[in-house]
Amino acid sequence: MANGLIDWNLLAALSTSLAMSQPAMWDAFAARYNGYAALQAEYTRLQIEAMKIGPEDTVADIGAGPGRITLQAAQRAGSVTAIDVSREMLDHLKANVAARGLRNVHPLHLSWHDVVPGENVPLHDIVVASRSPAMRDLRKLDALARKYVFVMTFCGPSLKSFHDELVTGIEPEPPRGSGGYRPAMAGHALVFNRLIDMGIEANVGYLPDGFSASWRDWDELLAHFAWLAIPPDRIDRFRRNIGPYLTQNANGLHLRMETRTVVVWWKKDPRLPDAGPSAR
Repeated sequence: MANGLIDWNLLAALSTSLAMSQPAMWDAFAARYNGYAALQAEYTRLQIEAMKIGPEDTVADIGAGPGRITLQAAQRAGSVTAIDVSREMLDHLKANVAARGLRNVHPLHLSWHDVVPGENVPLHDIVVASRSPAMRDLRKLDALARKYVFVMTFCGPSLKSFHDELVTGIEPEPPRGSGGYRPAMAGHALVFNRLIDMGIEANVGYLPDGFSASWRDWDELLAHFAWLAIPPDRIDRFRRNIGPYLTQNANGLHLRMETRTVVVWWKKDPRLPDAGPSAR
């Protein structure tokens, strides 16, 4: 229920596509999401550092996908529960966990809608919802955490923006709703104002984000992007699309697409030390 002139929860619901919570969409994009997640490792490290994860902490990664957050969090935490509605995403996550020899990651195939904090999912010290449909239910995120909650979303060009640019002229433009509107994930202003209505004193910080990688030559780059399944007759167009994000020197080709992530975070006990980007 709204506490002021604006019903922020209603606005968030109207701004978010229900398809974002359905497994079919994430299953279909899982291989590509896994590829993009690997390109974000340099910037993901900044997000992990901001969370101040300790070796005894338990972490719940809600909407874990192929493990972009989980893989690096597990290197610092006591354990990580990786929850996702998509089996395909979790298959990639399990493969990534195995490749890194991690033994403290517990994948859980479960819809966020069906999570009952303290019953079918135990409480965790730190709860993370990064670009996750779980942002629709902030009260549940809060109820699942003992110490901190971190909600992250892009506040500049997103993964989807980057992907759409790479496949422009190669794949059909994604469908839009009435009036040309394409539903997206709710922005951080909606998250922040909903938390205010809940009586939670949230903090907001910003971190550089993006995609980066290096390859010896074009052959190696194109082999890396095999997960995009670019048809042979569209390779030249792909080279033109990715070209603005590349630099070249004697060591090869270097990709860098930069944006920003906003981190909305709060602590369950005011006596806990500060975390978040400002505490790095």
